[in-house]
Parts: sequence; C-alpha cells; structure tokens
Amino acid sequence: MDNNGFCASERGFTLIEMMVVIVLMAVMLGLALPSFNGLVERYRVEAMAKALMASIADARAEAARRGVKVTMQQRTGCQGRDWSCGWETLVGSGDAAEFLKRQDPDGRVAIEKGSDGAMSFDPMGYSTGGGRFRLRPADSDDASRIVAVCLTLGGRVRLVKGRESCS
Repeated sequence: MDNNGFCASERGFTLIEMMVVIVLMAVMLGLALPSFNGLVERYRVEAMAKALMASIADARAEAARRGVKVTMQQRTGCQGRDWSCGWETLVGSGDAAEFLKRQDPDGRVAIEKGSDGAMSFDPMGYSTGGGRFRLRPADSDDASRIVAVCLTLGGRVRLVKGRESCS
C-alpha cells in the first residue's frame, strides 16, 4: 500500500497510454475510411438499381393485371438517355395518364438508358424500348462501381455488376 491507501496493483491507464491508443485508432480509421466510402457508393448505386428493377417488375405486373399498356418514362428535367432525375410509371397517355409510381432521384447516382425514350409493357409482359440501364456514382467512371440493369424483350430483368455486359 502507498501513502494514499491504494495497492500498487490497482493502477489504471496513464494519460500517455490512453493518448497512444487514441492516435492508433485514428490512424486505423483514416486508413479504412476510403474503402468504406467506396462501399457506401456501391451500395447506393445497387439500391437505385434495385429500385429500378422493382419499378420494372411493378409496371410489367400492372400491365398484365389491367390488360393495357403501362409505360415507364424519365421524369421532367431529364433528356435523351439520361434517367438520373428519376422516373415515373403511368397508364394511358396525355392528360388522361394515370400515374402509378414516381421514383425520386438520388443526385449521387447517374443513370443512363441504352436508348432514348420511354419503355412500355404490353398485357403479355413484353417490353418495347427496353434494353440496358447503366448506373454509376455520379462523380466516378470506375468500372468496378458500375451496375447495369438488363431487360430482355420478353420482360426478364437482371442485375449485372462491373465489367459484365447485358448480352
């Protein structure tokens, strides 16, 4: 026992030991953060791809259920092959169009359709204007972070990651 009544074996951490541990943790976090950002980007792109796939499946099912053509088109603000501003699913055309679903954009994900224009599904589930969608982080062209949503004329949809193609 020392003069204060404590046993020598009951010592805690010193301030220097605690600072060394904090510095080591900060260095490890600094090394892990760039790979974590890539992981977050990849999940964000995949989440938008899955939302697109769900919209395609919903549009196809709604066309079969109603027995009419259902169309998916890019939202106002996008032109050409760009679908980055989101999309909407509708039945009918013009002023009589009924909106079934709207997908809000994620500004951190760029979406490009393989061809211009909308795509639609007939009551048998066949698609017109489909093809391929290419999704990637908005600020990167890194092929490892690219995700493609592939749609056949028969309505089959699948997700392809990285360098693979829709063929």
